[in-house]
Order: sequence, then C-alpha cells, then structure tokens
Amino acid sequence: MLASFKDAGFCALFAAVGLTVNLTWCTLAGHTPGFTNALASLDVPVNPRAFFLMGILVMSVVFTVLPRKAREVDASLWPAVALLACMGTACFAIASSQSAFSPAVLSIGGLLLFGIGYFWLTARFVLLLARTQTYSCTIACLAFSLIVEPMLVAFVEHSLHAELQVSIVVLMPILSAALFQCARHAALKQRSSEKGSGRTVFGIPSRPRTPSAAEGRSDTSNALILIAAASLLLATVRSLSFVGLWGEGHMDAAGEPSMTSNPLLWLGYAAGLAVFSYAALGRTANWSLRLRFQPSFVTIIITLSVSMILAGDPHADPALLDTLMRLNDSFSHLMFWAVVSILLDISATPSYRVIGIGASLYSAGSIAWVLFLGNADAVENLIVIVVIYVLAMASMHYSWNKREGENEPSPSATNVTDALEKRCAEVSEAYKLSPRESEILVLLAQGRTRTYIQEELVLAENTVKSHVAHIYTKLGVRDRQDMIDIVLDVAENKAELKGQKDEEPQRR
Repeated sequence: MLASFKDAGFCALFAAVGLTVNLTWCTLAGHTPGFTNALASLDVPVNPRAFFLMGILVMSVVFTVLPRKAREVDASLWPAVALLACMGTACFAIASSQSAFSPAVLSIGGLLLFGIGYFWLTARFVLLLARTQTYSCTIACLAFSLIVEPMLVAFVEHSLHAELQVSIVVLMPILSAALFQCARHAALKQRSSEKGSGRTVFGIPSRPRTPSAAEGRSDTSNALILIAAASLLLATVRSLSFVGLWGEGHMDAAGEPSMTSNPLLWLGYAAGLAVFSYAALGRTANWSLRLRFQPSFVTIIITLSVSMILAGDPHADPALLDTLMRLNDSFSHLMFWAVVSILLDISATPSYRVIGIGASLYSAGSIAWVLFLGNADAVENLIVIVVIYVLAMASMHYSWNKREGENEPSPSATNVTDALEKRCAEVSEAYKLSPRESEILVLLAQGRTRTYIQEELVLAENTVKSHVAHIYTKLGVRDRQDMIDIVLDVAENKAELKGQKDEEPQRR
C-alpha cells in the first residue's frame, strides 16, 4: 500500500491533504467552539446536521440522475461550487450575529450549500484517485486523511480563538479546490507517459482496468448490494459517534478528555486504522466480492460491541471510549469509499452515477437516523448493523450462486471474447487507431449499440458518432459488417491487409 502511495507521487500527496482539509472543514463546522452560536441559533426541532445531509442528498441525486451532465459541467462549475461552499459556511457562521435575515433561514440555506460543496469536492478527489491510481493508493490516501484530521482539529480548537477558527473554516473549500487542481496536474503529468485505457477523467487518461476488475464486471449486482450495505452501515455507525449529531463537542467538555488529549491513544487509533486498511481492505483485494468485505463488517461489529460495553461501564475511561468510537466511525468511512472505488473499476455504470448512488443511500439513511432514530438504544443500533450485514451477505451469496448456476460464461465463450479483443488490438495497431478509437472498436465488434457505448465510456452522442466515423474512415469501410470482416480476418492476414490499404491511394 505504501509503495502504491509512493508511485502516485504528488498526486497522492495533494489528494491526501485535500481529503484531510475536507474532513477538518466538516468537523470544525459541526463541533468547534467557533460555531457554537451558529448551532444554537437554529431554533428547529432537528439537529443541524440534517440540513447539511440534505445538501449532500440533493447533489448526489443530481449525480445519479444526470451523470453525463455532471461530468460535462464539472470543469466549468467547480470554481463556482467552491465559492458557494465558502458562502454557505459563512452564512451558517454569521447567522446568529446579523439581523437582516432570519437566523434559522440563513443557517439552513448555508448548510444546504455547505453539504452540496462538501460532497462535490470530496467526490472529485475520490474519483480522481480511483480512476488514475491504484486501489491501494486510494485507500492509503483516505486512511491518511482520517488519521491526521483529529490532531488537526484539536490544534485549531486549542490554539486559535473562535473568530480565527471561523475564518479558517470558511476558506477551507477554496483550499480544497486548489489542492485538487494540484493533484489533477500531478496525475496528468504522471499518466501522460503511461498507456491509458481510452477512458478519461478530468481530462486525464485513466489507468487500465485491473484483471480482477475485468473478470468481476459480472459481479456488478454484488457490488451494488455492497454499496447499499456500506452506505447504511456508515449512516448507522455515525449515529452513535460524536460526528453523528452536530453540537456535541469532542474536546475536554464537561471534564471528559478525548482521544486527542492523550498522544498514546491517538497513536493507537492511527495504528488500528493502518492495520484495518492493510489487513481488512488491502489483503482481501483478490477475494471475490461476496467474501471481500466480510472481515471489514465483522471488525466494525466487534469494535462497536466493545464500545457499547465500555459505554455501559461507569468506570470506563472516557478518552478510551472516544478513541474506539472514532475508530469504528473511521472503519466504516474507509469501507464505504473502498466499495465505491471498486464499483468505479468494475462497473459499466457512469462514474458519477456510482458515487451518486452510494452518497444518496448514505445521506438518506443518515437523515432518517437524525430525524427518527437518533434516540434509539445502542443495542438497537447494533442489531440494525447485524441485520444489514446478514442481508448483504445473504443477497450476495444468492446472486453469486444464481450467476454460477445460470449465467456463468463457458470457457469457450471466454476464449472467443479474448480472441476478439486480441484481434481488435491488432486492427488498432495496423490502422493506427487512437486509444479511444481502439476501445470503441472492441465494443462495436462485440455488437454493442451506440447508446451502450455512450453509457460505458461516458461520452456525448455526437462524440461517439465522430469516433465511429473516424474508425470507418481509417479502416476504409462503410458499415459495421465490413469492419467486422476486417477484425475477423486480421489475425491471419494482418500484413496483407495493411499492404492493400497502403496501395489503395496509388490505384486511385
């Protein structure tokens, strides 16, 4: 995992720092003393975090319903989104100290913009890492941000006065957007010298799909079950941790020290998160999807159970309890984004839709906890998590067995597919097709429609038509049937076909 992080270079560094800024931004706005008045000004019967989550839900639904449009406008809209996030955070911060608008209205509007901006900026970092770097690098960057964020939050809370805290938090979306641009440029420089897959993200050639991902694309249904389970798991666990309800401080409130008050506890937290990232997520990378996240689920359930036992012990160390709850929350956070990263790799679903589905389920589940289930007993929450785990595993086992029994491709079918892709590669080399044209050639030879190609490669309709026209021109054919004839013959007559193509202009 560390090797993957090192190979990614500055891209991983900027992304990890950017993700840390995002987490710190959210935590400080929800818990820091600088925002205490803003939280108190909301005279509503629900926790303020519900409105922040509604902002995430709105943006995630847009990603789910309009993935292509979200991708197309990203390059032009991201500066505006960063500024709106700053404005939203500022509106939330100053709501109680102004009289021009209703404090509640200004706070709620600011929180909605806050949630929209937070989700957009975080999704961009994860998408960049998942599509241009390895899975291990993505997990390492997320783990780094979760390890550093508590200490950074503690430093800001203890070292800066309230007004300065608010000023820094308001500017954090701009810093996050700037770090993303640095990460993007670093990834572009890194990928420009490497062979891409024909797919692009933020104008950067994506890394080729991993072999296990290519084989696992028939497991998309299992991945969708996993993302639903991971989303609901994260929503449930966060309902029990200090981040679940805004306004519940995690400093030395009421004489109860937190994890960051003891360096040894923080080191234990960092070590636990590193071990979880490596053992439960990294070492299981080659397992089938129905088994891959079982260690993660079990670890989260065990950690939550221990936390519940300590919570019921009046003599338990509050700082230790805080550490375990943070650890449990971070495990769930890591697992959620790990599932999203895998689905981005193995699924033909547009990337923005994948992230949108996961975030929609998480935000909707979290809102439900805040509005209706926030006062549920801890045992009830544990039961919910166990039920989520059992249902997810049962669904995946059913899906897996059904696929093996009914839909598993035969060896001969696999051989035909491999041969077709090999012949398409030979055609691409012989006729000097671009990487994007080569990828479209494979899909055309497989009989895919233009609509399917648009969804698979996240391209506009006119862009697909243009690429297909270029392929036909380079191959000297008029329709798909003539193209397939060349693909089927090229393995045996590659040199002859190339020679005929070069002689055609001379004959004319």
